[in-house]
Amino acid sequence: MANTQQRVVAPVPDPDLLAAVVLHTLVSDGREGMTATRVAVACERDHDDADDVREVEKALAILLEDGLATREEEHGIELYRPSRAAVRAAELSF
Repeated sequence: MANTQQRVVAPVPDPDLLAAVVLHTLVSDGREGMTATRVAVACERDHDDADDVREVEKALAILLEDGLATREEEHGIELYRPSRAAVRAAELSF
């Protein structure tokens, strides 16, 4: 009898839905800046899985394009932060 192990593969989330989760993470935890890998961990993605990190990077790109996040390089590391508009919107929402 062979013992086979199957890896459960989670479905790829909708990019806009993941972007909403990433935005919430940035507003809640990322005001000082977060790397894409740190965002992945905070969003309960596997930071060692290149596909998971790529999905988070796509979500970050959506937020950058929409003006809801900023990207800055500090000491050779790309850090993402919520934009002022995103922080203000979160502060005004109940």
